Order: sequence, then structure tokens, then C-alpha cells
Amino acid sequence: MGGDLPLRFHTRPLIGQVVWPLLGFVLLVVIPVAYALDQGLSLALLREQWMLPLVGVLALFVTGTRIVQCLTTRLEVVVTASEVSLRGAGALSAFTWSEPLEHYAGLDCERRHHPDWIGAQDEYGIAMTHRKDPERNVVVHWGRDARRFEDRLARYAQLLRLPVRREQRAPLAQARAARR
Repeated sequence: MGGDLPLRFHTRPLIGQVVWPLLGFVLLVVIPVAYALDQGLSLALLREQWMLPLVGVLALFVTGTRIVQCLTTRLEVVVTASEVSLRGAGALSAFTWSEPLEHYAGLDCERRHHPDWIGAQDEYGIAMTHRKDPERNVVVHWGRDARRFEDRLARYAQLLRLPVRREQRAPLAQARAARR
């Protein structure tokens, strides 16, 4: 977690989407090349039947650029005693901004329970909430360990001197809890 400020958080939001370009690469490039090699197709024959090499080259270009885009995209959040900044790279290079820490109202906590998941684990999140622009909210922690969540919440509240706002239960959830 680190000792003091600045806090640095890195994420690669598109890395999970690299599966689809890889699948396209395999289907449209690797399999046709393997077919051509297996059939012993000569370069002269491939030049006559130009569609297979054209599709392979176009697919290589499209899937290759998409794979590189997924791997190079990253976000870096840096929180200092006076400023919060977000630096995007790759496909998110337009998402770069800096904001004074005074523009943040507090640390919001969120707990999600997923009863449909195997093991039905809870997830805990901490976000710095912007006073005016919700698009400038910054998630500083997301995980499944309740103890680590509480430790980080206390540490971040102390370092950033922001008030902690716990998630408010919805009236329906409160009514259900009261009936039990």
C-alpha cells in the first residue's frame, strides 16, 4: 500500500479485452497460414488466388493494432497532498487531467454482494468523490478482503484528510433487514 503520499494507482482497463483480437488473429491469420502451409500452396498459386493473402494481411493489420492498443492502454492515478491527477496512455491518452484535492468531498465506501457467484463473496470499494463532476471520481481501492478494505480506508482517510461516507442502504434493503 505504501507509506505516505503520493499514492500511485495503475490499471490496464483494456487488458481483459485482448482475448477478442487474439481470437480474430488465430481465426483469420494463423489458421489460413497453417492451411496454406499444410496444403503446400506455392506463392504463385497464392498470387492467383489473391483473396486468402489479402484477408490474412488485413486481419493481421486490424488484429495486430487492436492487440497493441489493448496492451499499451493504461491509466495512472497519482494523489499528492494537494493534487489528484489522472494520466492516460494508449487509447486513453485523451483522459489526462489534474484536479486540486480540495475539489474532493470525501471517501465513499461501497460493498457489493454477489449471491449468484460461486462462493458468494463480497466486494469492497473506496472512491474519492468529486464535489461537482462525477466523472472525476477516482476509485482508489477495490477488493474482496474486508480487513484490507478497513485498513486502507483508515489509512487513506488519515493521509488525505477526507471524511469517510459509508454506503447508505436503500429503504427496501433496510425494511428487509428489519423483518429478519
